Amino acid sequence: MPSEFLKRQSHDLIRDISSLGSLPFYILILVFFEEVMDSNMFFRLLIGVLIIYAVVVVIRNIYFKNRPVKFSHHNFIEKLDAAAFPSLHAARTGLLSLSLINYFDNIILSIVILLLALGILYSRIYLKRHDAKDVIGGAVLGVLVYFAVYSFYNSSFFP
Repeated sequence: MPSEFLKRQSHDLIRDISSLGSLPFYILILVFFEEVMDSNMFFRLLIGVLIIYAVVVVIRNIYFKNRPVKFSHHNFIEKLDAAAFPSLHAARTGLLSLSLINYFDNIILSIVILLLALGILYSRIYLKRHDAKDVIGGAVLGVLVYFAVYSFYNSSFFP
């Protein structure tokens, strides 16, 4: 049936877009900047993602919120993974998107990056990994960490 086929294909596309906010993709971008482009960008992205993980661990440890489709958990690590707020995908996406927009400073590329970022955020809700509050919370965290890291790097501590 064509409609079932189209549903499966659109679901797969959205799942694939979601992977652009994953940790493996983020690590790939980190390696790219370290090896090919700019080690300063590498360190900004690395410090930013480490801050994001630290904040998310603290928040999820203090405030546990189930995902829309609950995950079972039996230990501390599984409990962190089963928690929904804030979305790590959204936080990494917020940090990486603003960093890339700032780095490349190109309007067309900025629009593409923003559209991909919105696609990633939407995909987390569509796939029932998060609700809108989780995604917004994660995106805000990523944006705040971006500004904190870039403010620190632009301070008098660095030449």
